[in-house]
Amino acid sequence: MRTRAAGLALAAAAGAAQAAEPPVVTSITWVVSNTMAVPDGDRMRRPADELTQWLQGRLPGVVFKPVVANAERSWSLIREHKRACHAGAARTPERERLAYFTNTWLVPPPQLIVRHERQGDLPLDGQGAVDLPALLGDASLRGVVSQGRSYGPALDAMLGASPANPLLQRVFGGDYGSNLLPMLMQDRADYTLDYPNTLVALASRPAADTPLAALPVKGASDPVTSGVACPRTPWGLAAIRLIDGALGTPEGAAMLRDTLRISLPPDTQLAYRDAWDAFFKLRARPTPGL
Repeated sequence: MRTRAAGLALAAAAGAAQAAEPPVVTSITWVVSNTMAVPDGDRMRRPADELTQWLQGRLPGVVFKPVVANAERSWSLIREHKRACHAGAARTPERERLAYFTNTWLVPPPQLIVRHERQGDLPLDGQGAVDLPALLGDASLRGVVSQGRSYGPALDAMLGASPANPLLQRVFGGDYGSNLLPMLMQDRADYTLDYPNTLVALASRPAADTPLAALPVKGASDPVTSGVACPRTPWGLAAIRLIDGALGTPEGAAMLRDTLRISLPPDTQLAYRDAWDAFFKLRARPTPGL
């Protein structure tokens, strides 16, 4: 009897040890928010694709399966504990309850993108920043934002607190909002929120007519940290550790800084140089605690 009990105990211990082993990550559904192309000298580059290709080259045992999805679809996969990772998600407290993160970029905050002829109608403070709560309550200006997308904690809070406005559309799309700027350019909306790099990419298109301006938003001046997000499951932890290990090197940090550099205007790069120095110094090694 004692021998049988000992055998059962050993088997149970072995089973528990096996269950505690981290899952083997062989493939990742790699959710990208866009495939935006930006100019770098005389060639066009796609930062999101470069991140995917760089990781694939350093994690040959993992197959990355890129798919383009909007915010609702991306976070549904995370919430449903699918074997999927989001390649460029803004970090927010709510999202960190759903996913493990490793940082990739520190980006300037989204700005208000507006048609030139409507700039004079915007509520501005003394420094020329837009009073977004006041704008969201204006029934004369047509706004449009992406449903389910995070614009960073400050802007998310303003959007969430705004009263219902029939002239503010919350639209779905195949990605994270590539259809919004064309809506402005076609005069189907007056303003939206987006990152400065969207105008850089738009201006690079052949014969592009961009009757749009970007203005800062009052109370939303802090940069936004984005990163790779994987579900809070044993598989997600194993996947994020692999990704973090690859990115947490001097080579990984250099790649990320370069893809961010080409996405932003020179004056923005200069303004954020010191913040980037500190951010990418940390990014050049694995994230503590992961």
